[in-house]
Amino acid sequence: MDYCNNETLKQFEQIKSSDSFESVIYLYKVFVPILLAGCLLSLILNTVLVIIGTIIQSKLSRLNRSRSPILLLSLNLAATDSIASFLMGFGLLINSFLPVVLDINLTNLCFKLILEIFRLSALIASALHLLALALVHYKGIVNPLHYR
Repeated sequence: MDYCNNETLKQFEQIKSSDSFESVIYLYKVFVPILLAGCLLSLILNTVLVIIGTIIQSKLSRLNRSRSPILLLSLNLAATDSIASFLMGFGLLINSFLPVVLDINLTNLCFKLILEIFRLSALIASALHLLALALVHYKGIVNPLHYR
């Protein structure tokens, strides 16, 4: 199957001529900037968390103290979430806001599909980090003396 053709763009142009599309444009104008602001806030906060966490890690390594797996997984989760937030915001901008509201098509369909692959991969990586954190907590609860 070839998803990288312009047939879907022709179908989209037919939909754009209908009257109900004006309400869709209004909803995109209102809600997509709110979602973009949330993605930007998440990106900034997770980046600050990663910077603070690396400072804490460097101080722990200078004191010859071992770093806990919770700290390492939490920093990896913050980094993955910042990447996911960036890709989510970029995807909203490229796939939703620019084509629908501003009627600007910057890229072809292949780039959009590759962007979706990276976005979904980052979301899955975040979920797997949460699963790993839960397993480490479970291991600490079940075997408290053999935790480290």
